[in-house]
Amino acid sequence: MLREWSDIYSIGIEEIDRQHQGFFAASHRLYEAILDREAKTAVIDAVAFMRAYAETHFSTEEDFMRRHDYPDLDVHVRQHVAFMRRLDALENDLRTFGPGQELADRALEMTQDWLIDHIADEDVLYALHVKAGELGDHPAGHREQPTIGDR
Repeated sequence: MLREWSDIYSIGIEEIDRQHQGFFAASHRLYEAILDREAKTAVIDAVAFMRAYAETHFSTEEDFMRRHDYPDLDVHVRQHVAFMRRLDALENDLRTFGPGQELADRALEMTQDWLIDHIADEDVLYALHVKAGELGDHPAGHREQPTIGDR
């Protein structure tokens, strides 16, 4: 099921929410192109967008987490690295085999996995950390969790 942006995905940090909304929109553009049988050309644009998005967005998030002393920054960064590895593999297949329906389907699946597994489940955790800090009530300790690539 294709995910739609709604306030349930908002983490309450305007710049990051805006970037997340852009990722949702790009996922929808790819989905529409697949439905319109334009997947071969759309996958090139989608993969290029995913690379630019990830580099900018991950940098924004990681800088934000450092500024707010997020205790699970290392876990979060490992998830970003896992996403980039999946994206590297997708780009490699695009160069090797060229654009096609299977690659478009993989790119769409990757965006949807990220929206569900990372934005909805993980990004909210650092937002809660920041909000707790604003209230003077930081939760203690780190958590150990597998990266997206390990799931």
